[in-house]
Amino acid sequence: MKFILAHWVKLSAVIGAAVLVFTLATWPHWHYLQALALLNLAVIFFHFFEEFEFPGGFPTFSNTLFAPKDSTPDIANRYPLNNMSALWVNWGTALVMYLTPVFFPDVIWLGLVPMLFGGVVQLIVHGIVNNKMLNTWYNSGLFVVVFGHLPLMVAYIAYIERHGLAAWWDYVIAVVLMAVWYVGVIRILIPKLWERKDSPYPFSPAPMEKFGKLYGKRSGV
Repeated sequence: MKFILAHWVKLSAVIGAAVLVFTLATWPHWHYLQALALLNLAVIFFHFFEEFEFPGGFPTFSNTLFAPKDSTPDIANRYPLNNMSALWVNWGTALVMYLTPVFFPDVIWLGLVPMLFGGVVQLIVHGIVNNKMLNTWYNSGLFVVVFGHLPLMVAYIAYIERHGLAAWWDYVIAVVLMAVWYVGVIRILIPKLWERKDSPYPFSPAPMEKFGKLYGKRSGV
């Protein structure tokens, strides 16, 4: 566990590359929706790498601009987000939300959950909200959203609509489940399980310093 905790961000890039190569190499053996789900799985791991490693900066962004009132600069490397909670939030989401649809391509609402999350929610967060907060046109994670999640979502929806596979309630269920996971698990459950001001799982100095190198003083942090 110590190895994974120390290297999970770099491992995300390796996992993403492995899933991508595997999917492309075995493409003819997959249902089209399964192949799209696999590509989306690869892309979400690349998204983690972009946020936390290259160009990175997300830990500082999260723990300063979204810091609760009881937070202080000296614990910004571990509160409210720390390395352990970041691992569980990100890899947990990848395994539950993104991997599951690979095994159930006929369950359209299940496949729509990660597609809408990556192509709509992430686009709003990274393309509008984060950029506005940082007063910039780019923030870590946006590149993969625009050139990965968004086109995959368009391809997925185009296919299911063209073949009459989706009903209106598929979209409703997908949005509800997406909201439940995001609010209940990503924002509340996992963070609260690991959230401690004296957390033994701080981010190392390197990822914390990336924020200043990328954004300078534009955030006012």
